[in-house]
Amino acid sequence: MSIKRLLVLLAVVLLAAILVACQLSASTPPPQTLTSEGPMSTLQSELGNIATQTAAAAGGGVVLPTTQPPSSSEAGGGVAETATPTPEPTEAPTEVEPTEEPAEVSTATPGIPATYALQKGEWPFCIARRFNVNQYELLNINGLSLSSKPVAGFNLKIPQTGDHFAGDRSLRDHPTTYTVASGDTIYTIACRYGDVSPETIAEANDMKVSSKLESGETLKIP
Repeated sequence: MSIKRLLVLLAVVLLAAILVACQLSASTPPPQTLTSEGPMSTLQSELGNIATQTAAAAGGGVVLPTTQPPSSSEAGGGVAETATPTPEPTEAPTEVEPTEEPAEVSTATPGIPATYALQKGEWPFCIARRFNVNQYELLNINGLSLSSKPVAGFNLKIPQTGDHFAGDRSLRDHPTTYTVASGDTIYTIACRYGDVSPETIAEANDMKVSSKLESGETLKIP
């Protein structure tokens, strides 16, 4: 088949397609949205194949690309559906290193207990001198007055403000030794001097704070 005949055939086919399209537009309502599988797609595919064969027969060595069928949105003039974008993955949350357990805070000042049970022969001012805390704060937090006389076993709250005893902690000068009188205990002797603890006196004399004292016995006073 000569090139001239092929071109004539191509022209006839194109003319036939134009006539068909005109008849369809004049006699029918607006066409529905064409899909990639409709008649127009088939016609365009055939026209593309004829053009390709014509170019190959001419010996030009160039193969014309076939016409790609229009998408549904292009054929019908509709709006292409927009795909929902996939959200980008967020970065993994940074691991927070566990914090160390907070150190337990003691309610008592170092060396000073939070409470103290009065022993026989002891009184509030004696305890205030011993622990070097403000005597008036001690009375206030325990609901006591200067005339109060709490009995043995009374549980005194010890101030933790850091305010020191108002005045001289030592009730009297410390002698090198002390001769035990009738009714004395290590607790009462400690209160006699004010700023020394029963434990310190007991340790200096190699005894316990609960040891019973004999009248006339000599004790070392630190």
